[in-house]
Amino acid sequence: MRKFTMWLAAAVLMTGILTTSVSRSAADGPIQGQWSAKFMRGGQTACIDLEVQRSSWGHHQSWGNTHKISDFYGLDANLARAQDAPVHFELRRDAGIMNFDGRFHDGEGQGKFSFAGSSEYVLGMKSLGYADLSGEQLLAFAIHDVSRQFVRDMGDTGYRHLSTDELMAFRIHGVNPEFARSMIDLLPEKPSPDNLVAMRIHGVSPEFTKEINALLGKRFSVDELVAFRIHGVSPDFVREVRETVAKNVTADDLVAMRIHGASPEFVKSMSSLLGPNLPVEQLIAFRIHGVSPEFTEQIQQLVAKDVSSDELVAFRIHGVSPEFVKSMKEAGYARVSPDQLVAMRIHGVDASFVKEVREHGYKDPTIDDLIELRIHGLRHRESL
Repeated sequence: MRKFTMWLAAAVLMTGILTTSVSRSAADGPIQGQWSAKFMRGGQTACIDLEVQRSSWGHHQSWGNTHKISDFYGLDANLARAQDAPVHFELRRDAGIMNFDGRFHDGEGQGKFSFAGSSEYVLGMKSLGYADLSGEQLLAFAIHDVSRQFVRDMGDTGYRHLSTDELMAFRIHGVNPEFARSMIDLLPEKPSPDNLVAMRIHGVSPEFTKEINALLGKRFSVDELVAFRIHGVSPDFVREVRETVAKNVTADDLVAMRIHGASPEFVKSMSSLLGPNLPVEQLIAFRIHGVSPEFTEQIQQLVAKDVSSDELVAFRIHGVSPEFVKSMKEAGYARVSPDQLVAMRIHGVDASFVKEVREHGYKDPTIDDLIELRIHGLRHRESL
């Protein structure tokens, strides 16, 4: 099973975390730039989409995030209905304070911001092992609320000496001490910081993990749980597969069934035609090669009721379709074995070839005769 341990780097890139090595500190003065915002409508909690941008040293940088309106001081939800209103509001964080000035018009605003880092925060973070934080890092920590208490709480949970990128990824994706403790208790081994982020990105919750573990009677790894979520292996799907396929189904079986569309409904339909206890490998082969319940039922009616699973797959691989079988019946070959049907398709024996053979004077060629003629040519009469 593929490993899913590179999500942290991707998450950092996608969310625009900036950790440039600009050598400025909180004491170097405020960082300035532009902001734009839009009130979000329809949710239970009043929120605002905020994007801040700034240019320095020839580089353009931006951060975007959704915040609750209650995160800000001086920001009124009534501004969403304002036709044109000046505004001043603040985002007060442990890392420093962002001041926003500008105007709102019909729920959308823009203006300028300034950020001043907290000297107390800088000293506190230094004591926690984070010396020489740049102004850009302080700004990013303020936007995503990487507080000293959060760093201490994660350390108490067993995640000390995290990188600045890891701290940012934790805050962006909702990795908190409660989540980390819950997953440590449910997994076979302590998850890495990358693992925690990957689980949050893909929705591997403690509730999901607990239910899956209980259903299958073991603790699953982070990679297996992430694969479950990516491919839609839900507790309900597990229950149905255990009822219709096998109690001892494996994690790889479950993922493969979801990838190839071997749904419980498909399993039930095929079992009603071929009998119970079809192995997972056979069900997946059916889906890969297009052996559907409709195809199976037609072949059973045209060829044999006891046609095997392997023969059905071979039919699909070599193009033994119901139409082909019917055409051979119409050509006078009512009883043809599965092996003969496959051999005919492999060597290109069809109804038109039968007609051609008969036109050359062969009155009643057998299937084996037809195949031999196809292999050696119509002039090969000695074997007939």
